[in-house]
Amino acid sequence: MSQRDDSRNLEIVKAALRLACANMPHLSGLAAAVRIHMDPRVPTAGIFVSGRLLVNPNWFNTLNVKDQAFVMAHELFHLCLRTHERAIGTEPELFNWAHDYIINDILKEEMQTYIPASGLEFDGARNLSAEQIVSMIRSGKVRGPKKQPRSDLAIALSKAGLLDDVEGPATGVGVGDVLTREQERELFPDIDPQQDVRDRQRIRSAVTKTLGLGVLKDRLDKIEAVTRDRKQDSGSFDSVTGMLKSFYTPPWEMALQQWMEAVAPGPRSFARPSRRAGDRTDVVLPGRTREGWSLHIVLDTSGSMVSEIPRVLGTIASFCEAVNVNMIHVLQCDTAITHDDWLDPGQLAKYQIGGGGGSDMSPAMEHLAHDPEVQAVVVITDGAISFPQGPMPYQTLWALTEGYDFKPGYGVVIPIPKGR
Repeated sequence: MSQRDDSRNLEIVKAALRLACANMPHLSGLAAAVRIHMDPRVPTAGIFVSGRLLVNPNWFNTLNVKDQAFVMAHELFHLCLRTHERAIGTEPELFNWAHDYIINDILKEEMQTYIPASGLEFDGARNLSAEQIVSMIRSGKVRGPKKQPRSDLAIALSKAGLLDDVEGPATGVGVGDVLTREQERELFPDIDPQQDVRDRQRIRSAVTKTLGLGVLKDRLDKIEAVTRDRKQDSGSFDSVTGMLKSFYTPPWEMALQQWMEAVAPGPRSFARPSRRAGDRTDVVLPGRTREGWSLHIVLDTSGSMVSEIPRVLGTIASFCEAVNVNMIHVLQCDTAITHDDWLDPGQLAKYQIGGGGGSDMSPAMEHLAHDPEVQAVVVITDGAISFPQGPMPYQTLWALTEGYDFKPGYGVVIPIPKGR
């Protein structure tokens, strides 16, 4: 491709970005922060977490102007929804597809148009979480990615009709467009590591401003207003929680996800006996496996906390699958343990919470300290509590919903701003 053609194609992409921003002005800062590369090595278009935006000009130029603007908005939305970060610990390809469904459904409504280039379409996807859609893909309720046969024999059998056809990569909007750090290093081997850090910081800052100004933030505010309405029934609340998890990932959610990933136990092995074996010499029990583990949650159910707990529980539920949590142990506590429940992660968003009087978390935390299998505990509180002064024999995270000067002396504190 000549330099002149490359320059002309670059202007076409920039014009599409401007049109996308004309429809959604809050994307303007992020659009200015991305770096465009005309690159035929990608089949359609793709975005890196660093903001490097790759576009195949041969494919892009087959689209009309409105469709080109849709594609550009789609790629920017992947940065807004933090698809790269949220896919960590999951099946990235499935998570990419789930966000493609959500983004296309949002843009179809926002831009009042169709989804171009045979893009993934699922009416109502914008009202679901990515985790819900991933589950639907796995169960076959919505279309998901299928792998090309890898061997020459499999390809030959498929062509001969002796093997079911295997769908290859689709070419529509967003399919396979969330590009990894490994792919970026492969395609651009001369990346300066320090510049890469600066680029990612710049994009992160632009995303934060975009979410502060844009339609997604407006939607989030409306969703959380509904969430705070205690008159909602459980089915409606479950839908609201799913929407909340899909549209916006604020910094505290990222910190919570990273903590959960960090405390997830390693594989079971006889090289590291289970603590349940105690001082027994007649048997050795294996350590914990990552096929599934239990997360323990202590809830401060004083009156001031009841309206804040549901959104934190909904967020925790969205990360459970990614870190292999298969059971949630919830202890509600005011001055004593009032409820002691074991739940599947999917039940967490609908979990019933009862308000109480006092705010002493010691009974619940000390109860968990007596169980040698307890590895990690999340305490959801406003900080105006009594609690054990000495460190607990497990990893402790304090999810703090108020701005108190709360310094427990151990564990990790994550402040959770109201309404975010």
